[in-house]
Amino acid sequence: MERTFFIFLLTITHVSLILNSVIAVNSKKGFSIKMIHIDSKESPLYQGDHLTPHDRLQRLVEQSKARARYMESQILLRSNATQSMNPDVVRLPVVYDAKTFYVATVGLGTFPGQQKTFMNYYLMIDTGSDQTWLQCEGADQTFKQDMPLYPSRSSTTFRIVYCNTHPLCTGDRCTKDGVCTYETIYAGGSVTFGVVAEEIFTLGSDTGGFESIQLHMGCGLVQQNFDTSWGNNHLYGKHDLITGILGLGSGQWSFISQLGATGQGKFSYCLEAFNSKIEGSDTYLRFGADATIGHVGQEVYKTPFVVPKLFKTSLYYLNLEDISVGNTRIRFPRGTFELNSQGTGGCIIDSGTPISIMYRGHFNKVANLVKAHFNGLGVEYVGKRYSFEVCFRLPGKFDTAKFPSLTLHFQSANFVISDYKANFVTLDFETVCLGIFPKDEYTTPFLLGALQQVNKRILYNVMDQSLSFTDEYCELGS
Repeated sequence: MERTFFIFLLTITHVSLILNSVIAVNSKKGFSIKMIHIDSKESPLYQGDHLTPHDRLQRLVEQSKARARYMESQILLRSNATQSMNPDVVRLPVVYDAKTFYVATVGLGTFPGQQKTFMNYYLMIDTGSDQTWLQCEGADQTFKQDMPLYPSRSSTTFRIVYCNTHPLCTGDRCTKDGVCTYETIYAGGSVTFGVVAEEIFTLGSDTGGFESIQLHMGCGLVQQNFDTSWGNNHLYGKHDLITGILGLGSGQWSFISQLGATGQGKFSYCLEAFNSKIEGSDTYLRFGADATIGHVGQEVYKTPFVVPKLFKTSLYYLNLEDISVGNTRIRFPRGTFELNSQGTGGCIIDSGTPISIMYRGHFNKVANLVKAHFNGLGVEYVGKRYSFEVCFRLPGKFDTAKFPSLTLHFQSANFVISDYKANFVTLDFETVCLGIFPKDEYTTPFLLGALQQVNKRILYNVMDQSLSFTDEYCELGS
């Protein structure tokens, strides 16, 4: 890999030498990134009109389970519990799945003389990891992508970062030439390795036009073991457009943490409900001044993030105290959902997990109250259907107001999920199922997935380590 850096440095030194200024950002402004849903026709992962609603739903099921395995293995590898163990023992058999829920288009670089002075690249949105990276020219190993590898030599605003210029670039991050490097190992064995660079990101704004921001990113020179899910769309007659990851985790290298005062340390989104056809996407990641929440007369709730004391993580943990179905509290014993010292358990909010997942013992208590609610309405329980374990056959013209709500009682805030489309999945005109999956391992964290987050404005604030939320209709350019 030293050979790669030597060649890379020779080719880009002239770029770093001609940099004379840094593009500043007006911190009073905000900016936004469109979140492209996997089933939108705008998505580079769109598989065509031949997919039936059931095919789409099954794909979300598999995504949710793969995401849970990936996150569990990441937690185990990062926690203190793994330090005395062989990582191969706790590594679960899963690779990083590119086919996650949302994709973003990000403008990068400065290319004078071209019709558009920046180049657009598709990045996977990941609130569970910190590093933002894409594949760069000069790479030794890559996965297939249709876009050219990022042409860093042609961008007049690209420069590598040296260890004596950044406080986080120390120790094994530094080459013998003093270049700052990064290496991200995803728990299934996928690895990206390269140099840390500064580059201009160009993003849209609610106020019109674009905002240009100078940020650090990973310039990927070696990508290994991504082939089972990245860069294989061409095998199915589709385009390979994914080039890397937009890391929105809570760590110091993440996109949101780097924004600092510019992004006011916060971002928000408002997710659309699952439906049978998605022609486009009206969901946006909003940063800085664009990341507002609450209107006149609207109540906003706020709960703190839980920051693990014994291991570093990019995940957003919350303190879940109890769960209610309708007006009935389950009354889980205190500490049921606590993150323990081994790094297991806890509650994580994650937009990349389509459908929520919880430990079976906890799931059964929720399911029993849901069954009791429908039994009281004379609705037939029909058991398991496809991948969903708790399903019901509705009578004709069933009043949707009779569906039970779910309430997640977080510390200082109740997350009330009253929209039936966020709690239940419709399989056909008469069959609905509880939209949560059980998992048998007791160490499983409760993953609050995207389905249960729909039609809420959710704001992450890494400056004061809190999550805020309020009800909002999310299908009108949110």
